[in-house]
Amino acid sequence: MSFNYNKIFNIPERAIVNKKISKAFFMRNFELSSADKKALNEIVVMDWLANIKPSNANINVVHNEIYIYEEVQVMTCTISGNLIKGNIDRVINLFQKHIPYPIVLVVENADEFVVNVCDKKINQVDKSKRTIEAYINSPIISKLYKNEIVNAFFKGLDFAVLDKTNLETLYKSYTSAIVQYQTAQVTGTFNKRSSARTEDDLKHLETIQKIEKEIITLSNQIKKETQLNTRVSLNVEIQKKRKEISTITNLLSTL
Repeated sequence: MSFNYNKIFNIPERAIVNKKISKAFFMRNFELSSADKKALNEIVVMDWLANIKPSNANINVVHNEIYIYEEVQVMTCTISGNLIKGNIDRVINLFQKHIPYPIVLVVENADEFVVNVCDKKINQVDKSKRTIEAYINSPIISKLYKNEIVNAFFKGLDFAVLDKTNLETLYKSYTSAIVQYQTAQVTGTFNKRSSARTEDDLKHLETIQKIEKEIITLSNQIKKETQLNTRVSLNVEIQKKRKEISTITNLLSTL
């Protein structure tokens, strides 16, 4: 492993696995799509860092009609290319789609990394499979440079501070840290949040992303528009949307 991620996660030694995952593991056990095979080709190294479960962490299982939290896996994956959206999405999908356990996944290259979790529910048609409701990724993090927000994010991933009521709350603690790191990119401040507040903040972030896309569309329309009054109307609409983002940002900043 090129970077010691357990200096960030600080998972107890009894839960550490530190085993390589071979490409043959995926080829042998799963029916891979062309995108999955492309992801495998981009991967240099895969590591199984830790397996957090009741027997080694004394944390209770959660098993109901919607979720199973029997173990939480922590895995890392090194890719040869840049951490651009297409590369990251393919690799994350390869792990999260095929491996049924909740996974905290680190995707890295030589200089940067991303931490991923997902909302993985029991497939109601085939209980042995899982349905991915949402992927949640951290912003890209430099291995060489840390600022105050990154340091706060790393502290939020430390095993010592996670909610260990059960394995579901543990996994949601990782999720909360990632969402609050995303939020800090907007507000400039990293704040620890409850699970319920994290869900609200994630919705606000998704709304901001949607509005930003709308602003880009309107800006492109302005570039093509020849009528002055239409250009003015489009500019007014953009300003309204920027105010909407400002209002949501204020909500994200509220303690």
